Amino acid sequence: MPNLHVLKSNKLTRVFLISLGVVAASITCVNPASADESVSLDATTVYRDFQVYSTGGDYVIRVFGDDPVIQLYRGTSIAGFDLYTVAVSGDFLARNDDGGGNLADKVSIYDAYLSGSFSYGSGNYVIRITSFDYWAGGEAPTESYSLRYTGFSSGTVTTTTRQTHSLSFSNSLYGSDELSDWDGELRKTVDSINKQWGSLIK
Repeated sequence: MPNLHVLKSNKLTRVFLISLGVVAASITCVNPASADESVSLDATTVYRDFQVYSTGGDYVIRVFGDDPVIQLYRGTSIAGFDLYTVAVSGDFLARNDDGGGNLADKVSIYDAYLSGSFSYGSGNYVIRITSFDYWAGGEAPTESYSLRYTGFSSGTVTTTTRQTHSLSFSNSLYGSDELSDWDGELRKTVDSINKQWGSLIK
């Protein structure tokens, strides 16, 4: 005669494992946070900042319109404005101009595009949108753009773990983390590799 206590114990174990699997699946299948925003710029509003946070994973930022520029920062408050002459470093994580112009659903050949990923842990970021004219020469813009992002949520969060920022190989030449490249030697090495072997790297 079967041991009913053993059968019941095994059944409870199976139920627990199935439930755990369902919970895990529900967590891993959650779609990343996303948003669509309208961005209007003029002589009094030469750029717009969007406060967002990430809990880790991949992100994509796209801006559609007549020659927008994306700048991505770590933190909750960004002082001043970085023109095109300012190098990406420290909490200034990345920027892009015209990177989305070759995508199939582009609005303009001058659309901007950034993508990358963060390690696990919560962090706050600022997505800054401006125009090429203001970024390159300080000329006041009169533009309307459409911002679309995934992998971020609007607002702020209490930071739990410092995040490591990873970009595609081409974008990594323009973004660095001061903790991993405090003396600039990593970037010099990457530049050297890209110069010699860049045509072979996808």
